[in-house]
Amino acid sequence: MTRERSSARSMKRILAALTACGVIAGLIVALIARFVIPYRPRVNHQAFVLPRNHAHLAGLRLAFVSDTHVGPAFTAGHLRAIVRELDRERPDILLLGGDYVSQSPYFIDEIAPVIAQMTKTPRYGSWAVIGNHDVSNARSRVERMLADAGATVLVNRAVPVETDRGMLWLVGIDDLLLGRPDPESAFAGVPADAASICLWHEPDAAEAVAGYGPFLMLSGHTHGGQVRLPGVGPLALPKAGKRFPSGRFAIGDMTLFVSNGIGLYRPPVRLGCPPELVMIHLVA
Repeated sequence: MTRERSSARSMKRILAALTACGVIAGLIVALIARFVIPYRPRVNHQAFVLPRNHAHLAGLRLAFVSDTHVGPAFTAGHLRAIVRELDRERPDILLLGGDYVSQSPYFIDEIAPVIAQMTKTPRYGSWAVIGNHDVSNARSRVERMLADAGATVLVNRAVPVETDRGMLWLVGIDDLLLGRPDPESAFAGVPADAASICLWHEPDAAEAVAGYGPFLMLSGHTHGGQVRLPGVGPLALPKAGKRFPSGRFAIGDMTLFVSNGIGLYRPPVRLGCPPELVMIHLVA
């Protein structure tokens, strides 16, 4: 009987030790997810093969910055790493994917000088679309900030960009959730055989633009789920970002790429989907 009691006590000690180790490990992971991963962005290099009739654009390099979400948990200072990477990469074109601030228009003034630094890096210029958080945080002020910082805001319209490799059309769609998206108007002036890239903050209505012929659509909005577990995937995804959480998707002849973004929203943690500056390499 004494031996059985001793064995039971030993088992309890082992279980208690394992429980303590689990709690400590969980606490460490939580601290890393809150204070480390969100502030260590990576540069995600992505090569996209051009359709044959657009092969002349091979060699162009585009940077895609989305979901900076400057606010209480993510400051403009945390974007300095992105500015340094853009300085190092020197893209041909900078594309901004929306959701520049969170929770208050107060943060527009904070992010403005950083966006201005970003727009100095590309050779041919910077273009931007609006996200749902921008609409809810004084849209007109966000649009003015972007324009003053050197980015052209595309709201249901397209612009031709003349490069040393030929013409590339950039098409921007208004925010899907809170704006008035109009793909037909946006693509109205794009020649049928032109090379075009579409920017739309939310990814889930990608089929609505695929028929207009862009070879690539770029979106953000999802943050990759912010928390992704192995074998489970993202724990939660926002409205209009549930179908295409992160990465590449084939939509007919168009490729959709969804960025994890750079900043974060509630809860202010990241795990399994690091923040990223996306560098797009067009190849033949």
